[in-house]
Amino acid sequence: MVKYFSMAGFAFKYPRVSHVGNKVSHAKNRTKRKFKYNLHTVTVMVEGVKKRLKVPTKVLRQLKNAGLTTHWIKPDQA
Repeated sequence: MVKYFSMAGFAFKYPRVSHVGNKVSHAKNRTKRKFKYNLHTVTVMVEGVKKRLKVPTKVLRQLKNAGLTTHWIKPDQA
């Protein structure tokens, strides 16, 4: 069963900029670094049309739980 959803109905809310922190060396020297998102390309049915989206893993889990993507299915569920 394929579920359809509208982009307005599902919140793809995550900050567009990565988090900023410090890289700490063994000598405790601190330099700025970025914590980038773990993005995955996912195919989702949006209003009856397949769309490929890049989403972070947190949103990917939300899509899987909602049954809106089959990005990866456990072998025993297939």
